Amino acid sequence: MQHEKRGIVQEFLAGNGSTLPIMNSTTTARWTLAAGLAFVFLWFGIDKFIHPLVWIGWIPKSFDGLIGLNSHVWLQLIGATEVGLGILVLVPHRLAQKVASLFITLHLSAILTQVGWNDIAVRDIGLLCSSVALWYLI
Repeated sequence: MQHEKRGIVQEFLAGNGSTLPIMNSTTTARWTLAAGLAFVFLWFGIDKFIHPLVWIGWIPKSFDGLIGLNSHVWLQLIGATEVGLGILVLVPHRLAQKVASLFITLHLSAILTQVGWNDIAVRDIGLLCSSVALWYLI
């Protein structure tokens, strides 16, 4: 039986599950989840600095004055944390991504305890599931 050499495109078109040599399906799923979470966290984190008045209403009233910080400072800290997590989840190191997915999970869990059941909670549950899935893929 003669084996013929086929390129990546021919392997893909043959439909036998082959992918790029450096990107198996688990790696592709991991990076897809990381990119999606990074996009959301970077967007929301940066937007807290650009449009603080849109976000300030989401800061719980109990945070105002907590450890001497007003709501606007809390908003900036949360925005900076989200930007940091968005960057960290993209670092091509398993430990960095594992830590980022853990803290994203904790952050979203904390948000879900504050927002009640609404469209924001539905979105955040989807993001929470994504961060947990990323944790398990790493």
